[in-house]
Amino acid sequence: MASAVDPQAMASGAKVVPRRVRFGRLLPDANVQFDKAENSSLNLVGKAKGNAPRQSIINPDWDFGKMGIGGLDNEFNAIFRRAFASRVFPPELVEQLEKGLDNEFNAIFRRAFASRVFPPELVEQLGCKHVKGILLFGPPGTGKTLMARQIGQMLNAREPKIVNGPQILDKYVGESEANVRRLFADAEEEEKRCGPNSGLHIIIFDEIDAICKARGSTGGNTGVHDTVVNQLLSKIDGVDQLNNILVIGMTNRRDMIDEALLRPGRLEVQMEIGLPDEKGRVQILNIHTKRMKEYKKMADDVDAKELAALTKNFSGAELEGLVRAAQSTAMNRLIKASSKVEVDPEAMEKLLVERGDFLHALENDIKPAFGTAAEALEHFLARGVINWGNPVSSLLEDGQLFINQARATEASGLVSVLLEGPPNSGKTALAAQLAKISDFPFVKVCSPEDMVGFTETAKCLQIRKYFDDAYRSTLSCILVDNIERLLDYGPIGPRYSNLTLQALLVLLKKQPPPGRKLLILCTSSRRQVMEDMEILSAFTGVLHVPNLSTPEHVLAVLEQSDAFSKRQLQAIQHDLRGAKYSDAFSKRQLQAVQHDLRGAKIFIGIKKLLALVDMVKQMDEESRVFKFLTKMQEEGAMDLGTTIQ
Repeated sequence: MASAVDPQAMASGAKVVPRRVRFGRLLPDANVQFDKAENSSLNLVGKAKGNAPRQSIINPDWDFGKMGIGGLDNEFNAIFRRAFASRVFPPELVEQLEKGLDNEFNAIFRRAFASRVFPPELVEQLGCKHVKGILLFGPPGTGKTLMARQIGQMLNAREPKIVNGPQILDKYVGESEANVRRLFADAEEEEKRCGPNSGLHIIIFDEIDAICKARGSTGGNTGVHDTVVNQLLSKIDGVDQLNNILVIGMTNRRDMIDEALLRPGRLEVQMEIGLPDEKGRVQILNIHTKRMKEYKKMADDVDAKELAALTKNFSGAELEGLVRAAQSTAMNRLIKASSKVEVDPEAMEKLLVERGDFLHALENDIKPAFGTAAEALEHFLARGVINWGNPVSSLLEDGQLFINQARATEASGLVSVLLEGPPNSGKTALAAQLAKISDFPFVKVCSPEDMVGFTETAKCLQIRKYFDDAYRSTLSCILVDNIERLLDYGPIGPRYSNLTLQALLVLLKKQPPPGRKLLILCTSSRRQVMEDMEILSAFTGVLHVPNLSTPEHVLAVLEQSDAFSKRQLQAIQHDLRGAKYSDAFSKRQLQAVQHDLRGAKIFIGIKKLLALVDMVKQMDEESRVFKFLTKMQEEGAMDLGTTIQ
């Protein structure tokens, strides 16, 4: 049975109603279209396949401007290019759509949907297949789940199925695999019924690493994880492969996922959702403060650009937390602290979130997970860095050059520096000072004291995590303190952890990802041991941190301490030829000290010297210098010609 219309009636512009006919005549210019019966097992391909208009892959009611995603322009652009351009729209429309997208979202859209915008017959002629999987990975709080949710809303597809990875697992044998099959059942049924005209089925896996671990990596005898991975692989790209599905996986641990799942044909579009840059942070802050601005609850002195500059390495979630903390600080000003909590009745009118509220939240409430290890650096710099002579000035100068080299765009991306010298010479403080003045947004301290009791494997994994976190920031600095302790080195034996040594050697030489810069600062008191372990050659540069070796060096330190009065320093400076020790010596004692210092050979670390200064501060002023010089001699830090009487 067929339907026919009169072409002359169509040409006249009159309303034409198709009428059923049993017989007809085909003319050379006849236009034939075929429709598929609802229960037919046949699928039609080509241009003449029905009157029903094709459904747009893009939801017409979706607005790019209302996504609520900031700082992800490039990633969205990549997804758009790879995954959605083959279902309905011509390239001109795709180009128009891209103009309003965030970069990350736009990138994802282009990569994942490019083949879905064009008509199916063109795709068949090209012989290309639709992208079936997207993997979004990156640090927590950077917007992976938000982006997947927006993709589901953006597409004119079947209702997305959102599954948390652990929900798939079941204690009964075979049920975990059955859960995977149920997710794809609707897509299989529609693929058989409609063929290329099937709608798009989206399945979103949150925490996909929970069910897709590398096969053979999990303990136990059940092998549940392995069979679940096998089932998922067969559904996405097996023998009876589906062409109407899009699987979106999200994870913080891309390294844990089975490699077979990441090859082309499966989760082939892999997009790292990293920490937002300054421009992205401005967008995110504007999104989260938009409503406050609309209702005039934010003061004019709040500048999103200033806050973006102050929030280096903040994730999107941490920026949202910063806004909430500032709001809480503002509301707290309107609460009356009395025997009971009372809120100012005029709070609705008075409430205004000010710049000071954001700064207070930034200083006290919200700290970035991938930010500067400020507390550790402050601990190392509790006494500051005392410039006791040219050696310190030269070290700081050379350190600044290495920092500039690490920051330079034309540099290789990796600069590693070893600060070596005798114990107590101030290596850690100097390394912390260099890390601080670098002003890199990510600074991490890798210290042996944080790994007490760790096994060799656990220690390697922890060190690896420090480096993996550093690769996520544009500019990063890692301070590895006391390498020989980290390697479990002992002079008696000797003994060391070869597993940790090999891991550290690999990471010291590994280049960061393109566009990322990494500065590594290491300290060691055993240069010869480092050379024997062949780790010395792994560094870009080696800086020697010496001990204090002249009376002038010691005097420079004592002058900066508050252990001695100004009058005493001036008097002793005259009598001891530049010596600025402070003590109310008797005339006989002063002459003895003067004689002894002229022939003194000094060798003491700055840390030991400051400890002696702290000790003599506990004595009365008249005996301080006498005690100080005596302890110097006892410690072997000063070789005197005669003994002080």
